[in-house]
Amino acid sequence: MLQKEDYDEPRCVLCMNQKSRIPMDRVLEKLDSYLETKQLGRAKSHLLYWLEEARTNADEAGEIVLLGELMGYCRKNGEMKEAVSYAECAISRVTKYGFRNTVTGATALLNAGTVFRAAGDCRKSSSLYDAAQKIYEKELEASDERLGGLYNNYASTLTELGDYDRALEKYEKALKIMGQSENGKLECAITYLNMADLFVKRDGLEASEKETDKMLDEAYALLTDDSLEKNAYYEFVLDKCIPAFDHYGQFLRSMELKSRIGR
Repeated sequence: MLQKEDYDEPRCVLCMNQKSRIPMDRVLEKLDSYLETKQLGRAKSHLLYWLEEARTNADEAGEIVLLGELMGYCRKNGEMKEAVSYAECAISRVTKYGFRNTVTGATALLNAGTVFRAAGDCRKSSSLYDAAQKIYEKELEASDERLGGLYNNYASTLTELGDYDRALEKYEKALKIMGQSENGKLECAITYLNMADLFVKRDGLEASEKETDKMLDEAYALLTDDSLEKNAYYEFVLDKCIPAFDHYGQFLRSMELKSRIGR
């Protein structure tokens, strides 16, 4: 979920009308409620409505945040053409509105990088992640979960590009950050599965079997942790992770994870 700092950058009070800001906290809270109840059509309409409101009220930060939310929504729901369009729009707005060196701007670049990775353009994705990383490392605490998420995504792109050493370094940084977070278990599980794929791509299936099995064990333990909150995001992560267990022939674990969806 976005934090207030993702969209609420300190701005000069002489440069903006504070009354023009859209109620972002409430907008995101309502979005979460639509997503929790799987009202996807309403979620998208909600985002489009408030995007137009942000533009009408010249809420530049709000517009960038909503473009990021729309990128994510479209990417997760297979609307890649729209996702790329929103990503390109967000990148241009970050520069146009002067957010290039802010957390808001970095978050938009990160989201755009994830869209381009999903669209198969890993080189553009890597460039966007690199730009976001420079800003995050300067502006955020080293333990900030957003930085962990960036490392995880950046590492996936580097793996696709065959830059395995840098990818592994970033995965390890992501685990260190997310492992200390109260709500980081799901993100760590995804990281372990991504690392399994990295080892296979780097060393081959047979040579990497020991390391791969260890990564799968770690991921499964986290995904079945009784302390996890059983909500829509939990089910989304399960749905994302299950194919990995099928791929590596761990069908009993896959069945158990499937049984947890919709409980």
